[in-house]
Amino acid sequence: MNTSTSARGWPWGLIALGLSVLAWTSLLLGVMAFAASFGSPGDGNHGMRAMQYWILAALAMLGLSFFGSLVAIVLAWRRRRGAVCATIAGALLTLLVSLVLIVIGSSWG
Repeated sequence: MNTSTSARGWPWGLIALGLSVLAWTSLLLGVMAFAASFGSPGDGNHGMRAMQYWILAALAMLGLSFFGSLVAIVLAWRRRRGAVCATIAGALLTLLVSLVLIVIGSSWG
């Protein structure tokens, strides 16, 4: 095996759980930044332009933590290092994807 000995001992389940909580947190912060960008009618798009970098940063963190958590879940199950925490992280990510798909689906029709 090419994997170093130090990487085998990492608590992959806790890492997956932490990254999935970070994904939920970044989704919450992105929604809050989007809601804060709304101004009064006739104000133009100044609020959206002011918050666009915060929204993009939250979306980038959401994507990175989501895929990092998926990788950590797989490593936790394969190396048997925190399978319970990895299962909880997988459930949290499934709920996150379900929530996003419900919101997207309800806005389409």
